[in-house]
Amino acid sequence: MNDVHFYSMRRLSPYQGTVQVAETAGFRAITSDGMTWRVQFLNLRSRLSSHAVWRADGSGNLVETERTREFIAAMQNHPPFPFAPADNIELWLLDAKQRQPLAILTSTLERITPPRVADSVWHAALVGDDSFMAPSLSSGVGRGDPVSHIPHREVLNRCVQKAAGPLERAQWFRRASDGSGTGLHGSRLDPGQIGRQLERKAFPEMLLREEWEDEREKKLVHDYHDWQAPNLLTHCNLSRLTRDRLERAACRQAEKLYKVRHFLPEIINTDLLNVAFVEAVIRRSS
Repeated sequence: MNDVHFYSMRRLSPYQGTVQVAETAGFRAITSDGMTWRVQFLNLRSRLSSHAVWRADGSGNLVETERTREFIAAMQNHPPFPFAPADNIELWLLDAKQRQPLAILTSTLERITPPRVADSVWHAALVGDDSFMAPSLSSGVGRGDPVSHIPHREVLNRCVQKAAGPLERAQWFRRASDGSGTGLHGSRLDPGQIGRQLERKAFPEMLLREEWEDEREKKLVHDYHDWQAPNLLTHCNLSRLTRDRLERAACRQAEKLYKVRHFLPEIINTDLLNVAFVEAVIRRSS
């Protein structure tokens, strides 16, 4: 069997956290929690298709055969989490005024040629997922009465769409290890934007630009990132100030934080997170 490659990548369009991937010529395994792996195999048509589940405790249904033995051995001895991120080709929605990155749409691996942009509309959450409740959209402290009668994710979608303008522009960027990016192709771009070099500070640190002229929109984006805090903590390019903020927000979502505990590249508030982990275990057991 060829060497197994281990890497992580984000699930985007919309954002759903990160996954860890183990890949070789004949197999690919993906996990979102570090415990349960969805294993795919190369079928007769040379396409990857769902096949089985593998777990280190042996409770999965991937059968050990002559074909799978080496792969299972590699899974039992995989490197420590989190694996190095590999999806450094990113598609960004651009703002209408400055043509700068506004919100990340999707990403892909370095070895894959980025496709033509088919959809440049940003979505805050999956269709039907109305669990995002922004404190800034409540009518009063402690009352919890929503100002908006539509899902808060949709309020945010409209804010981003307004900033992007009526004709959305999107561009692929190849991100370097220092955070800078080289502009590739995209949709509705000016010729001068192809090949442009942007510094790291031109790209939002998280999923969306956090600087907004409207204070209400700024607070809404802040609420959104707090809601996504457990998943965002799996990213390795966060400043310590941002990580500290996200850790405190994530501790209010103990069970979500516990699920991704194996994927945290750094922990600042160790005691605080340990309390959240204990809370999650208690909730699960009850």
